Amino acid sequence: MPRTRRHVLKLNDNSPPVPAAKPGIVPWLIGLFALWQIAFPPLANLFEFIPRRSTLADEYPELSATQRWGRFTNNDAVQSASERAGDVFALWGEVSGQEQGWNMFTPDFPPHTVVPIAELRFADRPNVRVESRFSPPDPDHPRPRWPLIHDREFNYEANITMLGWHADPETVAARPEVWKRLPDRVRDNQSLICHWLAWKMRSYQTANPGTPTPTEVVMIFRYIPTPLPHAPPGAPRRPIFERPFARWFPDGAKEPGDLPLEGYDPVGERFVRLKAVTPP
Repeated sequence: MPRTRRHVLKLNDNSPPVPAAKPGIVPWLIGLFALWQIAFPPLANLFEFIPRRSTLADEYPELSATQRWGRFTNNDAVQSASERAGDVFALWGEVSGQEQGWNMFTPDFPPHTVVPIAELRFADRPNVRVESRFSPPDPDHPRPRWPLIHDREFNYEANITMLGWHADPETVAARPEVWKRLPDRVRDNQSLICHWLAWKMRSYQTANPGTPTPTEVVMIFRYIPTPLPHAPPGAPRRPIFERPFARWFPDGAKEPGDLPLEGYDPVGERFVRLKAVTPP
């Protein structure tokens, strides 16, 4: 082996010399980026246990999240620095697509982007619609949005709309026995839905003083089609459609034993009364 190695070296004596590595900032930046990517997931989760003061976005519509609220120090500079670090983690998680959630493990991709709308219905005046802040101005040509720092409102709405992601007409028609039980999902998530509808109602009343309390507030889902992975290039765009999902009565339930909330049955195309469940 030694003789063979010397022979190879001799044959390559006329080859151009390999340039020596030059020091520079690029290798350092790549190394630092790799270390940041390794440290990001545990640090982002750790910061949820460090109390932070709530913002107006965090107050929407109630304080029920994994984030601890409050403060851990009386030093405003340290408290603020900790909260800004948490903002960096939140922003980077969304920019890089590393936000953690069950959606990362679902078996397929939703065929629609679902946007919630609150429709305020009055007895003596026209109905009013209050759309989600994330509703695209032009649903036929939706554009990417800027990454979020305070993304709790977005995630709150996603927890509601995912209940009806796949309830398009074709899927409902194919499995009516499954989708006629959609009102059960409304009952199981009554707190999420009622808080959101009440928040939208209050927001409209604050912006329009003198507005009376509506007789009912209907949650409507707008289904904006997303391009499907298997769709051929140039395929016609699927249409946008809307469907009711729930109906909330601000003055309370219509009958004793009922919830002040009804769920919409997409098979029977009607609202269904929901009974209040008494815990054992």
